[in-house]
Amino acid sequence: MNKKTIVITLTIVIAILLTAGILYNNPLPPNNPPATETPPPSPPDSNPSILEVIIFDVGQADCTLLKTDNYTMLIDAGNTGQDRLILNYLTEYGITTLDYLVATHPHADHIGSMTSVVNTMDTIGTVIMPNKPHTTRTYENLITAIEEKNIPLTIPNPGDVFQLGEANIEVLAPNSATYADLNEYSIVLRVEFGDTSFLFTGDAGTISENEQLAAEFSLKTDVLKVGHHGSRTSTIQQYLTAVAPSYAVICCGAGNTYGHPHTEVMTRLTAANTQIYRTDQHGTITFTTNGKDLTLSVTKDSPQPPTPTPTTTTTPPPSPEGYIGNKNSQIFHLPSCTSLPSEQNRIYFDTRQEAIDANYRPCGNCKP
Repeated sequence: MNKKTIVITLTIVIAILLTAGILYNNPLPPNNPPATETPPPSPPDSNPSILEVIIFDVGQADCTLLKTDNYTMLIDAGNTGQDRLILNYLTEYGITTLDYLVATHPHADHIGSMTSVVNTMDTIGTVIMPNKPHTTRTYENLITAIEEKNIPLTIPNPGDVFQLGEANIEVLAPNSATYADLNEYSIVLRVEFGDTSFLFTGDAGTISENEQLAAEFSLKTDVLKVGHHGSRTSTIQQYLTAVAPSYAVICCGAGNTYGHPHTEVMTRLTAANTQIYRTDQHGTITFTTNGKDLTLSVTKDSPQPPTPTPTTTTTPPPSPEGYIGNKNSQIFHLPSCTSLPSEQNRIYFDTRQEAIDANYRPCGNCKP
């Protein structure tokens, strides 16, 4: 199936979802049922609500769970092939239902195991995705799973506000309809719980950060999930100054060949007196707050140095953005390659092995 056919198919799927009332644009539905009467004031000794934010260690990928009272939200779901790891994490926390499942953008290191989450959960209230179809099997499988389970799918707009229990969540991005870089479509969420706040940025880059600044959103945040695994393409100085986080969390794999987090980002975070935590060094990172106090715990007691990058390798590292094949030459490339074919001659692969199994050869220029 070529890309044009896939895009037409996805367009038809979205149209069907709209017609069936499964897909909504705005507003996001609240997950709390409306009260029939004004509840009495809580007694002084009642247990206060607690918000847990668990940023799982999933290597060079993203997966975060928000849990408060009986309400849950999962933001991203790791990479392709991490299905068992993600499901084990959710089982560990007793998660069988989700109020919200957020796919920040369609790259495999963010939605790679999301189809398994959709198929395994007893119920999912709403799936939230950007308005950006993608022509990979991973994305197609996810859309099919959402449709088969008849789960409402929402495309959010900047400024949308919804609730997760007592947590208020505001959508800050994406702010444009079209970007050249798929990362810029990332859904950015700011979560307020009492006097504490969290900012989840997916892989949003410089363009998205500048748009958020121009829109004059309230960005000041206690905890920043640093964009794009600490890449230099994100966390520009103006954005960091506006966010002014006390804590910064970077999701990256030990010894990753992308060099994440990049030195420029680490230097800016350090100069801002931000406490930095990394999944490659600290494992799974958990923040707990009652709306006033904020505590932190990690699964590794002390930071561990990243595994050194090997000087030679027989198999190149996987690309989190997949691979692009040339249907004419039967050669596949990294998305950053300068020798990419024209759009009508492209075919997309989630993994290197998938491209090789389709009898495509690696490009000698970008060496995917």
